[in-house]
Amino acid sequence: MNFSALSNLSHRLKLACSLPSKLVMAKLAKRLPWLDKRKVRIAEIVHSPKDRHAGRLLGFYQAQENFLIESEDWLPIDFSGKNVLEIGPGPLGGMSLMAIFRGAKQVYGIEPDWVDGVLMDPVIEEAFLRPHYQVLTEAFGDLMDYFTFRSRITQRLRIDSVGLSEASPCFVADITLSNSCLEHIVDLPEALTSLANHTTAETRHIHLVNFGNHRNREAPFNTIYEMPPDEYRLKYGEHINLLRASEVQAACESAGLSLKMAIVDRPLEMVETVVLHSYWRERYEKDDLAVRTALYFSPMRKETEGLIS
Repeated sequence: MNFSALSNLSHRLKLACSLPSKLVMAKLAKRLPWLDKRKVRIAEIVHSPKDRHAGRLLGFYQAQENFLIESEDWLPIDFSGKNVLEIGPGPLGGMSLMAIFRGAKQVYGIEPDWVDGVLMDPVIEEAFLRPHYQVLTEAFGDLMDYFTFRSRITQRLRIDSVGLSEASPCFVADITLSNSCLEHIVDLPEALTSLANHTTAETRHIHLVNFGNHRNREAPFNTIYEMPPDEYRLKYGEHINLLRASEVQAACESAGLSLKMAIVDRPLEMVETVVLHSYWRERYEKDDLAVRTALYFSPMRKETEGLIS
């Protein structure tokens, strides 16, 4: 018996009640293996306001870069002529499309849930790709016309439906990106070692990690800290790896990635309202438990700052 699925049923029912009915039906259809994956994914995207939001992921990226510029002397990334690796670009290519628009040479993404043929489907092109092109043009200028953008996506973007440990980009990455993805990788230390194998000391990284429960924005640490990890996984599944900020930093170091951590959001009061299970109370400082979001990035080096535009 799948106790994880049974225990999480209440949460799924609440979520279903909050979503458009056609989106709920599309998500249910996704569970039926005999249906056409491409058609099901298109229906899911078309009925999802979040997925269709043309500027959503660009907004995340800009907010992250602005945070690093203001707090870490970060210089904006120049994508022109670069090889880019994105972890978890989602169903519509994530930040990879921005990289291509800004002149990236090659872009490789790993997304276990990726379905080939969706991004260039005529329905998705009208619902998302054209509006996204307009958003990119407004943000970065008229760098290319729409048909050049579309052509370059076809020629320069490859996304494989694999995990990071199985990534095969066929290049050494100049830039790596991820947004709220690393926390979902169960074998994160192994995956980061794989990432290190596809990068160099000169690679520029930006990885935002969300340490909340991904179920309740108003109470991001509820349920997580109320029980030990094994019990949480039994009740809610393995949708997050439950590593804390300091552990992700240690995993980066162990993998040979010289990344710095910048805490974006640490609402201590949201931890203090939770009755901490002894597992968390005895192993972690409250400051570590209170980190909700953090950026892991390649720090600027004095000798190379002048070479990066």
